[in-house]
Amino acid sequence: MKQALKSVVKGNPIVEKYARILMNRNNFAALFPRKRISGKNNIIRVKNSVILNNCKFDIAGNNNSVEIHCSAILNNVTFFIRGNQNKIEIGEKVRFWRGGELWIEDYNGTIKIGNHSTFENTHIAVTEPYSKIEIGEDCMFAYGIDIRTGDSHSIIDINTNKRINYAQDISIGNHVWVASHASILKGVTIGDNSVIATRSVVTKNFEEDHILVGGSPARKLKEGINWDRQRIYEEEQRIIAS
Repeated sequence: MKQALKSVVKGNPIVEKYARILMNRNNFAALFPRKRISGKNNIIRVKNSVILNNCKFDIAGNNNSVEIHCSAILNNVTFFIRGNQNKIEIGEKVRFWRGGELWIEDYNGTIKIGNHSTFENTHIAVTEPYSKIEIGEDCMFAYGIDIRTGDSHSIIDINTNKRINYAQDISIGNHVWVASHASILKGVTIGDNSVIATRSVVTKNFEEDHILVGGSPARKLKEGINWDRQRIYEEEQRIIAS
């Protein structure tokens, strides 16, 4: 029986590949995501052809959901939820190449990432009730990026004794490139086909499409631009134009 099983494995390269993965303890842990879930009615839906490599689901609360659509590839991503009725949705063919954290606290928070968007290493945090982060399709995020709807702690006006830093939603349009070490903070809307420069701190809306934004705090640097994932050289541009 054992010999017959070996023959089947050796005769099929795909079966052989996964058999080797499963025989290695470290690879086994990487292939199947770690889950630490407490509470009731917490749902994780993973669609066809999704690859989760060394991912972790850490959920405490009730009625939370994580949905990952077809052909997404996620490496070293942590899903952290503390609270109730929260939702994370990852679109088709989304890529997290080198890691990331998707973080929701309290209740009725939402993180939604559009199809074909890619990330190197990004921290995305919804930190208060009824706040959300929505990222459009075909966006590109570099490494060391922080996106958060709130400050996680309270700032109090000493004259009124009232809090002045409540969370606000963030909306990032389609085909937006966010360069390394940028921070996108509460209440920000970014238009389509735009670029956020390296180390920018974005604290206000830039709803206009086709603009370059940069600085700390960020300001509009250029308008009438677009971007492409490929490096286009002058010779190629002449060919395209001809």
